[in-house]
Amino acid sequence: MNNGVNESDSIDSAEILKLIEYIPITGNLPTNGRLAENITIDSQFYFDSIHRNGSLRDIIRLINEELEKEARKARHRRQWKNIFLLESAQQRYIQLHEIGCSYPIEYLLFDFCLAILDGDYLDAVLYQLHSYHILGISKSFNLLLSVIINEQLVYDKDVKRLIILLAKAIEPRNADQYIDTFGEDFKNRYLLYKEESSKKL
Repeated sequence: MNNGVNESDSIDSAEILKLIEYIPITGNLPTNGRLAENITIDSQFYFDSIHRNGSLRDIIRLINEELEKEARKARHRRQWKNIFLLESAQQRYIQLHEIGCSYPIEYLLFDFCLAILDGDYLDAVLYQLHSYHILGISKSFNLLLSVIINEQLVYDKDVKRLIILLAKAIEPRNADQYIDTFGEDFKNRYLLYKEESSKKL
């Protein structure tokens, strides 16, 4: 694509998420985002803020590249990533634990990833909505996740890569220890995720 967006462009994560605003998306609730009529993941638009042409697929690839970079930087540590969380999310996390919330809330977004990889869009919507309100996912990133659910885009190669990279970034360290504790659905989804993540993306 001439003068188009590509993964070698130097665009920070906040600017990448702003690009989603250029994509015609319908829906006025956190969970009902859809691409406008006759718009596809590959439809081209002019991103005025970076003076480039691009598509939703290009945005997803840029996010994937950012997640890959963060993974390389954080191989030996875990931290919240502002690419999908607001700065206030860490404070919310602390507050919930202070009032006695024992549920590991990082599982909300992780369970979203497992559900959508499993093709369970109803569960994915529930986890997405809770992640948005409790974790404080940015509106732009939440809108992207909503479109992925409602357009059932997870079977697209780039979208699946996004979900797997996101799951890897937020997977609780001891997730494998809860395979039996959290029931058969979690076990099957977790094993599917591990199988998918072992494939070359």
